[in-house]
Amino acid sequence: MSTYGSRRDRILDEDPWERLMLKARSALTKPRSSSVASPQPAGEFARLRKADPVNYLLPTSLIWLKSLPEKARPIALATRYARIVNTLAQHWNDHPACGAYFDALLVDRRGNRQGFPPAVLADIRILLEYFIRSQ
Repeated sequence: MSTYGSRRDRILDEDPWERLMLKARSALTKPRSSSVASPQPAGEFARLRKADPVNYLLPTSLIWLKSLPEKARPIALATRYARIVNTLAQHWNDHPACGAYFDALLVDRRGNRQGFPPAVLADIRILLEYFIRSQ
C-alpha cells in the first residue's frame, strides 16, 4: 500500500481542502454566460492578430531552392528574407497565387515601404523572370 494513502479512504466532508478543490473544479466546468464581451481597441492587439512567420529557411524551401537553376537561385533573398523564400516555395506551383505574391512584393500599396536592398531586388526580379518563362 502507498504511504500517501488512497483517495478512496478519505471522506470528502471531513477534508475542507478537498471541498474547496471540488468547488473550484465545478466553477471552471460550468458553462459561461452568453453575454457578449466588449470589443477591445484594435491598436492594442494589432500585433497579436497574426503570428510572425519563421525567418529561417524551412526544409521544403531548401529543396525548392536546389531545384532552381543556379542563375535563378535567390541567394541574397534567402539570406536576408528567408520568410519570403518560404512563401515563394510554398506557392511556386500555384501560378496565380505566386504571381500575386510577386506583385505584392514589388508594388507598394501602403505607401510607407522602404523597399528591398539592391541585391535582394535583383534576386526577386531574376526569379520573377524565371517564373514567367517557366509557365
